[in-house]
Order: sequence, then C-alpha cells, then structure tokens
Amino acid sequence: MYALGIHIVVELKDCKSDILNNLDEVREAMVGAAEESGATIVEVAFHEFSPFGISGMVIIAESHLSIHT
Repeated sequence: MYALGIHIVVELKDCKSDILNNLDEVREAMVGAAEESGATIVEVAFHEFSPFGISGMVIIAESHLSIHT
C-alpha cells in the first residue's frame, strides 16, 4: 500500500494550563507550526469553551492540524 503521509496522535499531560487555556497563544502556535512546515493554509477555526478548553483546526491543502485542550 502507498501512504501519502503519517497520522500522528499525541496525548500530553502536565502541560502549562495557562497557555492551553489562552486562545490566542494556541491559535498562534498551531498556525505557526503550519507555516513553518511550508504547508498551504486553507482555513483556520478555533472555539473556546466555558469554563475552559479550546478546540481548533488548521486546515491545510496537504491535510490538517487539530487540537483539543
């Protein structure tokens, strides 16, 4: 079988909650990662939940990056 890429799923614990609860920092990190990789960004969508948590997607022409805090 020919694979076009690799799917990586990462679960982390004991992370800095002040960063993971900051929508601007999370969005900036995700978009920055896509830009640094040379990917073609198609769309960016993030949502902040109450009382905490962020979900976001950076859709790239090559695939996507997602985060759920």
